[in-house]
Amino acid sequence: MPARGPWLAAVVAALLPAAAALAADDLRLRAGISYSQDLDAGFPIVAENMDDLALEPGRPTFIFFGASGDLNTNRQARRVVDLYQHNRTAPLKFIVLDVDHATAPAARQLLKRYYGNYIPFEVVLDRQGKQLWARDGEVDARVLQAQVDKALSAAQQGPQAAHHI
Repeated sequence: MPARGPWLAAVVAALLPAAAALAADDLRLRAGISYSQDLDAGFPIVAENMDDLALEPGRPTFIFFGASGDLNTNRQARRVVDLYQHNRTAPLKFIVLDVDHATAPAARQLLKRYYGNYIPFEVVLDRQGKQLWARDGEVDARVLQAQVDKALSAAQQGPQAAHHI
């Protein structure tokens, strides 16, 4: 039995860097969310790896800022989850952040750098972390997809393409 401790610690240590490279994954809507009333059933999006808030050089990023119990956040969350489903195999990182519970240093850094002080708020970053697009309020799904498509296209074309969006 004593040999398991060091072996298990080595396995966990080996897996941690891989887990940190993941983004919010398997985005889905929280059960019980209201789309017609400001009821606080929790943050409307649940996902795996939601605590991965690091930008990844070379990979465009979509950031969703929202809050629990906010009707507009809840409705926009449906569009964000649909956007994720449509782009789940694309080289696009998703970051989902509850502005009312952003206590981690990385969360505070994202709020300071990209958040527009309104909810919901969406941001698209190029592969270098430069903001390409941002919008507050409820945004049509086609607009979200068009902005993500531009970022993905620019990422495939190289560093100069992002400056022409």
